[in-house]
Amino acid sequence: MTPLLLYLAYGRSPATVRELRYSFETLLPEVGGDASRIVIYTDSRQAYADIGAILVDASDILRAAFACEYRHRIKPMVLADALRRFARPCVMLDTDSFIRPGFAQTIAHALSKGAAMNFFVRRDPYPDFAPFETELPHLGRYRLDRGQAVMLNSGLIAANPAHLPLVEDAITLIDRLFDAGLRRHDIEQFAIAETLRLGGVRIALIDDVFEHYCARWARRYMRRNLRRRQAEAIPYSKTRVRLFKAYWTLRLAMRKARQFATRGTSAKWRKT
Repeated sequence: MTPLLLYLAYGRSPATVRELRYSFETLLPEVGGDASRIVIYTDSRQAYADIGAILVDASDILRAAFACEYRHRIKPMVLADALRRFARPCVMLDTDSFIRPGFAQTIAHALSKGAAMNFFVRRDPYPDFAPFETELPHLGRYRLDRGQAVMLNSGLIAANPAHLPLVEDAITLIDRLFDAGLRRHDIEQFAIAETLRLGGVRIALIDDVFEHYCARWARRYMRRNLRRRQAEAIPYSKTRVRLFKAYWTLRLAMRKARQFATRGTSAKWRKT
C-alpha cells in the first residue's frame, strides 16, 4: 500500500508556510503529482487551501498536546492519529525540509522492511539522567538501558499501521520521562526511536534523498532564500551554508565594531 505523506503546521508564522510550500513542491514529483497523497495537519487551513493536499483540522490535537508543558509530543500524536484515521503507512516530514529524487523508492523500501527516521543523533542521549523505569501500555515494563538507547532525528518518521501501539507507547514514554524530571527539547526523538527499537522494528535512516535543514545556519540560509524566492529551486549545499555563515558572521562583527566605535566616540565627546 502506498504511504501517505504528512506535514504538521501550526501557528501564524509566514516562515512555516513558506517552508511547507517549498517542501510540498519538491515532494510532489515523487508522488506523481498526486497531491491527494499528501496530508497537512494544521490549525490554519486557509494557508494551504489552494495546493490540493488533504487538510486535517489539528485544533483538537494541538489543544491536547499543549495541555502539557512539553509541546513536541504533538509529533507522535499526529502520527498516531494519521495511522488510526487512514489505516495505511504514513511518513511524517518536518516543514523545514525538501525532497531529492529517489525519495519515494527509498521510503517504499524502508517501509517494506520496517520503519524509518531521519539520521543518527547520539547514543546514551541523557547520561546525566537518573536511572528510570516505568510501565508502558503495550511494551510493558520499561527500563532505560544506557548501553542500548539511541536517539534518532525525527525530521522524518515513517511507520506502518502495525507500529501504532509503539507510537502510542512513545507518547506515554515522553510524558513519563518529563514527569520524572527530564528537561530536554528532544525527548520525542528519543522516545520514538526507543519504542520502535524495543518493538523489534528495523529502523532505516533516510538523510540522502531527504534534506532536513534543522541546523541553525542552514535554516537561516533557507529562510532567507525562501523570502526572496520567485519560482526557482533554491541551490543548497554544505559549502553554500558555510559561505553564508561566514559572510553574515563577518558582517555582524563589523556592525558591532562600528557600534562600539560610535559609543566610544560619543563617550569621549561627553568627557570633553
